[in-house]
Amino acid sequence: MKQILNINTKIKIISFLFLIINILPATILAHNEDANSSKRKEVNDKNIIPWDNNRKLKQTDFRAKRKKVSGFAVATTASAFGYSITDNDGEITGNIYVQFYCKDSWWNPEFKNDENRGEILIHEQLHFDICELYGRKLFKEVLRLRRHGDLDFDSITKLSERLENEHSEYQDKYDHETNHSINTVEQKKWNKRIKKQLEEFEEYSNYSSF
Repeated sequence: MKQILNINTKIKIISFLFLIINILPATILAHNEDANSSKRKEVNDKNIIPWDNNRKLKQTDFRAKRKKVSGFAVATTASAFGYSITDNDGEITGNIYVQFYCKDSWWNPEFKNDENRGEILIHEQLHFDICELYGRKLFKEVLRLRRHGDLDFDSITKLSERLENEHSEYQDKYDHETNHSINTVEQKKWNKRIKKQLEEFEEYSNYSSF
């Protein structure tokens, strides 16, 4: 989603949001296993959850009244990383955000298997964590562009599009290798992998403004 608002001839505000909906298929029913908020821009909408290492997803966070994608599923998750920038006559400022969208995330009301609920939430949380990873990667690259004097509307647009393509492919790879959490061995590997990668990009977790 792109929104451009012209304030006047000198100031332009640009906002991008890369929304991805991850689907957890019904086949999970057959299986028996499976940076601090102060750094984030304040979100007043109770149906939007900024990524926070101390705040994990719960079933009650999935508030969509109907599933917004085709096919039978246990859960669908809508999470995103994005940015907004202000171009004030060539001076670029902005912020990056990583968010979970409750009203676009759906939990199958027919799924009442308490034993598997934890596995599903772990799998969906990692989709959200991958969003956070790419939010940090975006911030790292934004700082690099600024350091070299190359940060402008065109450069950040090209950068964000490249990272979003990588992000989408990485999310697909995660679902494929874990078989949507059914493959518990691979799920555990991915849990460790993403935790390690988040630690590697920890210095870029304070992306609330730039």
